[in-house]
Amino acid sequence: MKKKILAIMLSLTMVMGLVACGSKDSADTQTPADSSNTEEAKEPEESSQEEETKTEEKKEYEVLNVGTMALTMGIPVLYAQEQGYFEDAGLNVNIEIFATGAPINEAIAAEQIDIAVSGFASVYSLANADCTWLADVNTTGGMGLYARTDSDIAKCPEENGMIGSAETLKGLKILGPLGTAVQYMTETYAESYGLEPADLDEVNMEYASAYQAFTTGEGDIMAANPPYSYSLENDGYVRLCTFEDATGVNMCDGCFARNKVVEERPEEVQLFINCLIKAMDDLQDDELRAEYTRKIYDENAISCSDEDLAHEIEDRDYVGTEFMSAPDYVLGEAWVAITDFLVSAEKITADNAPNVAASINSQYVSNATGVDIKEK
Repeated sequence: MKKKILAIMLSLTMVMGLVACGSKDSADTQTPADSSNTEEAKEPEESSQEEETKTEEKKEYEVLNVGTMALTMGIPVLYAQEQGYFEDAGLNVNIEIFATGAPINEAIAAEQIDIAVSGFASVYSLANADCTWLADVNTTGGMGLYARTDSDIAKCPEENGMIGSAETLKGLKILGPLGTAVQYMTETYAESYGLEPADLDEVNMEYASAYQAFTTGEGDIMAANPPYSYSLENDGYVRLCTFEDATGVNMCDGCFARNKVVEERPEEVQLFINCLIKAMDDLQDDELRAEYTRKIYDENAISCSDEDLAHEIEDRDYVGTEFMSAPDYVLGEAWVAITDFLVSAEKITADNAPNVAASINSQYVSNATGVDIKEK
């Protein structure tokens, strides 16, 4: 009997042990560890979805075609491109280099470029009511008219910072690019002696060609821009006037865009202006500016000695954040005076003249700098 009872108890113990083992195995299949493994398995899918969303949100802009010159105003654009500022901003910028401002205007009109960084010739695009002036880039000191020392006009006495007379100036052949700031300087200089454009023989030549022609004996006067004006001074030619003395205004080269681009691609325009101003702020460092400008001039076969380059940097300031923060700074300040002259010279019609002032828009430089910038 005792053996029977003992056998029953052993059987019950074994059954209970089996049940207990079964419960443990069953519980193991529901542990938190297994739940976390399930979640971990889902994570890559969620991460992939997040990456997809980010890819969808990233904008891919079309090519933004920019026209400029390998001169003072174009240096910040080329610098920004080389430093990767445009790429970092997500822009797809293609830069085209032109010899003067006139072909830039033609390219703008033909919609071959979207944004221009140019000089005096910009006013004609603004007058056509097709473009918006977005930013001043640099002051334009260093321009002048130059004559040979043995010419009659060079022997005239200086008055109000200018040398010349109606008798010695009339009919002279003046070399330089038309449709630019130096043409404005030339004609206002002549006007101060009571002469009209028709009294002059203005020959349309690019700066480099005009310099070579003038220094080899062609023409009577050269209308020059840095660095050619500095080379002429170093070579002993007589400066008849500066741009500022002849015109009475201080002008800035700058940046403008087709109205259609401003209206349809405002984000890209703002990003471009942001990068442009960042580059101008960097180039406040004279040593950096000299080094980079030298590189661009050499690459584009522009003759400029170290002395001339230092002179240019002294004469021409970049209109960066600090410059625009001055309380008396006004965007596009010289354009009204220039437009008035061009109307009187019949280069712009009276009907188109108001378009110039109306084209100036300080919104983009104000956004870029955080400064409330006035406009003319």
